[in-house]
Amino acid sequence: MTGRVTVGPSDGGTLAEVSGLTVGPALGGPPVLSDACLSVPAGQVLGVVGRSGSGKSSLAHGLLGHVRPGLEVRAGTVRVADLDPFDRGDARRLRGRVVSFLGQDPASSLNPALRIGTQIAEAVRLRSAVAGGEGVRARVEELLLSVRLPADKEFRQRLPRELSGGQAQRVALALALAGRPGLLVLDEPTSGLDPVLADGMRGLLAETLREGDRAALLVSHDPAWLGTVSDDVIRLDGGRIVGRGMPVAPLPVQPSGASSDGAPRATAADPGVVGGLFVRGLHAVQGRSTVLHDVSLVVPASSCTAVVGASGSGKTTLARCLAGLHPGMEGSVEWRSDGTAQGRGAPVQLVAQDSRGALNPRESVDAALTRPLRRVGGRSARDASDEAARLLGLVGLDEDVRGRRSGELSGGQRQRVALARTLAAGPRVLVCDEITSALDPETAGRVLDLLDELRRTLGLTVVMVTHDLAAAASRADQVVVLDEGRVVEAGRADRVLVNPEHAVTRNLLAHEGGEGLTVPK
Repeated sequence: MTGRVTVGPSDGGTLAEVSGLTVGPALGGPPVLSDACLSVPAGQVLGVVGRSGSGKSSLAHGLLGHVRPGLEVRAGTVRVADLDPFDRGDARRLRGRVVSFLGQDPASSLNPALRIGTQIAEAVRLRSAVAGGEGVRARVEELLLSVRLPADKEFRQRLPRELSGGQAQRVALALALAGRPGLLVLDEPTSGLDPVLADGMRGLLAETLREGDRAALLVSHDPAWLGTVSDDVIRLDGGRIVGRGMPVAPLPVQPSGASSDGAPRATAADPGVVGGLFVRGLHAVQGRSTVLHDVSLVVPASSCTAVVGASGSGKTTLARCLAGLHPGMEGSVEWRSDGTAQGRGAPVQLVAQDSRGALNPRESVDAALTRPLRRVGGRSARDASDEAARLLGLVGLDEDVRGRRSGELSGGQRQRVALARTLAAGPRVLVCDEITSALDPETAGRVLDLLDELRRTLGLTVVMVTHDLAAAASRADQVVVLDEGRVVEAGRADRVLVNPEHAVTRNLLAHEGGEGLTVPK
C-alpha cells in the first residue's frame, strides 16, 4: 500500500505533513524513497519500521529539510508547522526550535572540545527565548534533571570524553530539547546501547514523548518498543510505504545456530585447544584510568566468542586491544594457527561499530575495497576489481554501490561495506564491535549468517562484541561477560546465557526480557 497515512485526529492539528516525497541519486538511478505521504498530528507519535535501506532515514531527514550527499529531492513537498524545511529561511526558524533530531549515534552531536554545561547553554540561547545568565543556567539545570542527570557544577564542567555512553546519550537528548521543540525526529536513538542502558533510554524517551503536545517521528528496529510508545506505525520496504497499523510483528529472522555442523566447538576451558587467539594478562589504560584489569581468554580457531557487558564495561577497549589499536595496553595477544585458517594478511582485523567514521568520506566504495586487496593481498588491478565485486556480493550489496561514497549509503549499507573492506585484508580473526546494532533484524540476521559462513568456509575466528544477547545466544560458542574492565563470567553459551552464575549476567538477561535465553545445542 502506498499513500497517505493519517495518524488519527488531534485537537492540536497536523504538525508535520509529507506529500509525494521522492528522493533518489542526483546522477540518476532508482529512488531510495518513493511517493511517501503521511501526516503527524500534534501530540502523537508515528513509528516507522523497515529493513535496512528501506528509506527510513531518508524519510526522517526529510522532516529536517535534509538529504544525504549524492541524493536529491525529485518530487513532493514537506511542511512542518506550515513551513518548508527545504527552504533556507524556514529551516533556520524550524531547526532546534520547532523540530529537533536525535540520530543513531546521539553522542556524536556533542562537541568534544566544549564542556557539557557550555554546550547546553549555547543551545538554550540560540533556540529559546530564555535570556540572562541566571535564566540560562536555570534552564540548563532543568534540562539535565529532566534527562535524569546531575545538574551540579562538577557535572556541567565535564567534557564529553568524561561521560559514560549512557550519560552522553542523555546530554544529547537535553540538547535536542533545549528549544522546547514541538516535533522530535528520532532515528534509532538506542541502537548502540547495551540492554540495561537501552531500557533506561527507552523509558526516558517514552516520558519525553508524553510531555505536552509534542509530536514525534520514531524510527526503530524494535517493534515491541514502537508498539508501546506509538499511536500508529508505518512500514517501509524498497522506499515505499507498504503497510500501517498496530500491532507490529518483528521482522523475520532465521537463526542458524552456534555451530555449523550441529556439534559444539571447543571453548576456552577445553585443554585440547591448539589454535586460536590467546590473550594473557591484558591491562589497558585510558588517560589516568585503568579500563581493563588482567583480562585473559582463549578464542579457539574457527569459533565465535561473544563479549557482552554494560556500557562502559570495557568491551570496545578490549576489541581495540585484540586488534593492536589501543596504545595504552600491557599483556599479550597472540594468534596460533591450527592449520585450518586460510587468511593471508594481518591476523586480526577490527570491524568497528562506527562505520561512518571507519570509512573515508572522500573515497568511493570501490577505492575502499581495492586498496587493501592490492596493498595487503598483492593483487593486480583487474584481480582486485573482480575480488571487490565478489566481496560486495558476499555482504549482500549490488555493484551499483561501487561508485558511491560513504555519505551516499544507508547505515546498513555502510556497515556491510566496512565488513567487506575488512575481509579484503585477508584476516584470520574478525573482531566485530556491535556491527549489527544499526541494522534491522533481517539484515542483521544476514550479516550474522555471513559470519557463520566465513567461519565454515574460510576457518575464520570471530570475536563478537555485542549488546544483543539473543544474537550471542544463537551464534556464539562461548560468552565472556565484562564488568568494570574485568571478566566476571565466561564459558559455553548454553551455560552462561541459560544458567548464569554472576549477578551482572543475570541483570543483563533480565533487561533483555528474561532470566535466560534458548541456546541451540
